[in-house]
Amino acid sequence: MTETPAPQTTPQPAPSVLPPPTGMTLLIGALLVANIAVNLLHGIGIEAGTPYMADVLFVVVLVLLAPRVRGSRHVFLTVSTLLAAYCLIMLEHPFAVLQPALAQGSFIMAFFCALASLEHVAARSPAINRAAAFIANQPPGRRYLALGFGTQVFALMLSYGALSLLGTMARRSAEREPVPAVRALRIRRMLQGAQCGFSASLCWSPLAFATVITSALVPGVQINSVVAHGLGSALIIVLVGWLVDRRLKGSLPQGTVVAPPDQTAARDTRALWPLAALLTAVAVPAVVLDVFAGIPPSRTVLGLVPLIAACWVLVERGTGERLRELGRRARHYAFGDLPGYKAEIVLLSTAGFIGSAAGALLAQAIAAAGVDLGMVPARLLLVLPLILIPLAGQAGLNPILFVSLFAQLLPSPTEMGVAPIAVVLALTSGWALTAPTSPFTASVMIISRLGGVTPREVALKWNGTFVVMTALALGLWVQLMA
Repeated sequence: MTETPAPQTTPQPAPSVLPPPTGMTLLIGALLVANIAVNLLHGIGIEAGTPYMADVLFVVVLVLLAPRVRGSRHVFLTVSTLLAAYCLIMLEHPFAVLQPALAQGSFIMAFFCALASLEHVAARSPAINRAAAFIANQPPGRRYLALGFGTQVFALMLSYGALSLLGTMARRSAEREPVPAVRALRIRRMLQGAQCGFSASLCWSPLAFATVITSALVPGVQINSVVAHGLGSALIIVLVGWLVDRRLKGSLPQGTVVAPPDQTAARDTRALWPLAALLTAVAVPAVVLDVFAGIPPSRTVLGLVPLIAACWVLVERGTGERLRELGRRARHYAFGDLPGYKAEIVLLSTAGFIGSAAGALLAQAIAAAGVDLGMVPARLLLVLPLILIPLAGQAGLNPILFVSLFAQLLPSPTEMGVAPIAVVLALTSGWALTAPTSPFTASVMIISRLGGVTPREVALKWNGTFVVMTALALGLWVQLMA
């Protein structure tokens, strides 16, 4: 599958008592936390043994999780095993291919688990619930833009859970409509606004796999530049979505009276302060450490995000209960949440391993066959990701896998004679277009559930025009940046 359905993350109180974890759950949780720590140490420059430890932890965790997952996850595990066996048996220097693949798989595993700490806290925060209500209850004239831009910030904390949260709030707001046709259209427009914002976040968010992985795969680019230019891509996506939404708005019969939103929630601007504080808490330390210590933001967040999550718990709890609550939440996160994400961990990390290893092997085969992709016009190569990545999504291929593979087949930006950032923008744009247009993605599945329609209807009927127009606009943007 392209993505795995995300767990429900509508704000809820944390369980007062965590069911006693089994010995295996304790072991898996401890290994996943250790993998975060090892990748963090490696990221800040401690090289002694950390790459080897990260590779071992990655393999051991997958071995322990293999009996606990089902379906397509076993397919990914099988393909990973066959690729590793092929490299060990057939290649003279197998670890030239396997070591980068193991490193990518281990990092993806650590990155996902680190982000889950923030999601654990945000999903149970009354402040997040209040901010979501403010965005979902904006008046019709600015509701789409509020959802388009607001979902991007929520995606920093909740990933796919941002769609569940804002989608639920949007549906709740729209249910006040007495006219069924108006209610259905309002639900659709609000859900599309949230999905548009989520797709846009993949272009710039320093906590999104799209930006982190592509910035690592393309030589000569820094993630700070990816974030800055990715904001331009995100703006294009939201503005195109808003223009498409104007056409939907005009489909209502003339004279239709629309019920007003919740005015109290819509005017609660102070609800946005926690979001501003979160953005500052993530961005400032990451930029400072990158500029003055040379630590990539993708590695910084492995320690920074859990630290922010811990501070969040301390701030929200009353005096005298803070340390006890922090300890309880930490145990729930390490030995409850992380082992519970077994399907997501297996799917995402093995997709990264397969994409890296298969891409390296395919690049060697192409070179041995004498095929030179450098002969293909660079401007055409920059357009291909916007077409091929969404098409691969239609077949159910995970973007992590496809981008990791495809990026290794492209000539370097220097060989193509284009700016490195243009290659990254092409890859992240294709990734962003896959989110709303593949019926296999978690984002489409969430929207289809909330909208009461099939995933294919969301992907093709709801989002088809939006994706085509956005692809054209992003294609021009990428060419301009080249």
